[in-house]
Amino acid sequence: MALTAQDLANNFNKLPTGQKLAGAGILVVLVTALNFFLMVSPAMDDTARRRADLRRLEDDLIQKQSIANNLAQFKHEKEILERRLAQALTELPNEANMAELISSLSEIGNKSGLVINNIEPQAEVRQSFYASIPIVMSVTGNYHEIGVFLDSLSKLARIVNVTNIRMASPKVENEKVVVQASYVATTFRFLPQAGGGK
Repeated sequence: MALTAQDLANNFNKLPTGQKLAGAGILVVLVTALNFFLMVSPAMDDTARRRADLRRLEDDLIQKQSIANNLAQFKHEKEILERRLAQALTELPNEANMAELISSLSEIGNKSGLVINNIEPQAEVRQSFYASIPIVMSVTGNYHEIGVFLDSLSKLARIVNVTNIRMASPKVENEKVVVQASYVATTFRFLPQAGGGK
């Protein structure tokens, strides 16, 4: 025969007071434990997950705000680096551009008053990250004109080193001492890492 809730309540009322208190205590402990495991613990886990998510989102927000606040500075630094790269590639270009350089050497020589006898590019010599390209030149002019030419070369945007200067056969022409001069004008080019350049 099945007991009803009324029967259980009547049986409970017939128990001595000590047993009633113990039974009520056990019932409270069971309800509290059940409540903790079914309601409180999952809620605490969910709260911890949400707090971790919130911290992650806050960190992400702080990082993105920092980037946004510094975006103008990053753009400015990028522009500076691009200008420096352009300047470096002017001084040490990726390609030899020999026709342009020979044209510049001829023009500078003529403006200096020199007669250009010969301009002869030599084979480039490869180093670790650059190649040197020697150009053997011979000119005719006086000491001052040669000095003006060498000074103008030093002011080129592209690096050009002049070595092995030799002057010979001085003679007087039009009331000035003219010499035959020869030297090596060496320029350089950058060798990009991928494939060693063009």
